Amino acid sequence: MNKLFFLALVLLFSSCSDGDVKEKVIEKQVNLVSKDSSGLVLAFYNFDSLRLRFEYYKSIEDQLAKSRTSLQNKYQAKTVKYQNYVNKKQKDIEAGLLSQNEMLQVQQKAGQMEQEIIEFQQRESAKLEVDMMQKQQDINSKVESFGKIFSELHGIDVLFQYATGQQINYINPNMDVTTDFINFLNTEQKKLENDL
Repeated sequence: MNKLFFLALVLLFSSCSDGDVKEKVIEKQVNLVSKDSSGLVLAFYNFDSLRLRFEYYKSIEDQLAKSRTSLQNKYQAKTVKYQNYVNKKQKDIEAGLLSQNEMLQVQQKAGQMEQEIIEFQQRESAKLEVDMMQKQQDINSKVESFGKIFSELHGIDVLFQYATGQQINYINPNMDVTTDFINFLNTEQKKLENDL
């Protein structure tokens, strides 16, 4: 849907512009390029840079990485416990130390342990995925609301998000407000955190 919107927007810009379009640089704390004869101001920020330099985004990614590592460690601990139990009981069986009834109990317990590991992994992975999606939505909402404020402060009519692999093949680097936008995001986030 975003790609269709962008394509429609590009077509609108190209149909609205005349053949005698001139670039003009508007000086307001950031450099912006307007390529539309009506004075429409366009700018973009690089999403890949935002992921690396927006402190809030980085802290959320760090939290999620720690959660993934913690989940993996718990899963491995449960698996090692299961394997140790099975190995020990296998040695007891080979040594002839267990009766038929005890061997059945061992099989049942091993099956229960295995099932618990599977259920743990499914349950906790699902929780982590939901948490990841919620945090991503929070980041997107924050960037969107701060993007609106940033655009209003700097007279930007359209603020694009550019990322490697998207439909946009080239954007004039003069329209790049990435550094200013990320600095703005970090400043506004610190203000929010200080207010808490």
